[in-house]
Order: sequence, then C-alpha cells, then structure tokens
Amino acid sequence: MIIEAFLSRPIWVKRHVANHLRQLDAKLEELGFRVRTIGTNVTSLASPFEEVVGVMKTCHCAIILGLPYLRVRAGTLKGEEIEKGFGLPSEWNHIEAAVSLMLGLPTLMMLERTVAPRGLFDRGAANVFIHQFHSFGPRWVEDTVPKLEDLKSKVLAQHQRGG
Repeated sequence: MIIEAFLSRPIWVKRHVANHLRQLDAKLEELGFRVRTIGTNVTSLASPFEEVVGVMKTCHCAIILGLPYLRVRAGTLKGEEIEKGFGLPSEWNHIEAAVSLMLGLPTLMMLERTVAPRGLFDRGAANVFIHQFHSFGPRWVEDTVPKLEDLKSKVLAQHQRGG
C-alpha cells in the first residue's frame, strides 16, 4: 500500500535544510509514503486553504514539520520585553496541523529545536505528541525514521480496520 502523506513545511528554507529535505523525501518514498506538499509538488488551483483541505482529504496521514521561518529578535510577548530571540514556524504549519487533526488523520508533528513551541506546537495544545529535532545535525533524517515507521504502522492499522 502506498501511503499518501501530506507534508506541511515552508517552501523557502535555508540551503542546508533543503538538502536534508531532499533526503527526507527519499526516505519517505523508501518507507512507502507518497508526499503531497502545496507549492512543491501540488499546484494550487483554489484558494490555499481550500487546496490544503482538498488535498488532505485524499491523504492517509500528515507530517507537520515546524522549521524556523520567522525570527523574532525584539518586541514584547504577553506584556514582557523579549530578552532572547526565538524562531517561529510558518503560520501554515498551524493551519495544516489543525486541518489534519480535525479530519482525524494520524498526524506526526515535529518541531525544530530552535523554534519556540507556540500554538499547536505547544505541548498539550492538541492531543498529539510533539517530536523535537535539530535540522543542523547530520543525522536528523535518519533519527526521524522510527517516528515515520510508527506513523506508517498507525496508518496501516487504521486501513486494516477499514478507517
């Protein structure tokens, strides 16, 4: 069985991360996943939100990859001055995670260690475990394999139950 997987990730990433994403795509294919990502291998024909919902409805699962997209260096947060900068993922990561969870898809949420755990990436915000990884490490794709195999097992079990 080929597992249709929605991959939520920013289109723009730093060069070293792009290299790792190519490795991740190859590893997903090797594990039996066919990845669908708006803006990379899926052309949007409707509004972005409608396209996300439509594509996700054809998928067996979703992988939400929270990579650094926005860097906050100064400002206030909850009325307090920001003392140390932090990264944030794309707002689309949150939208796509919410859609996946609302559709009841098995969802693997992964957050890069330099990204602040806010919104749906905040532990306890949704009934899903947030896996952390470090995109600068040479082995992060290989370290992801057990999580991907677990996601695959969940999808196959759901498929066998007729879900």
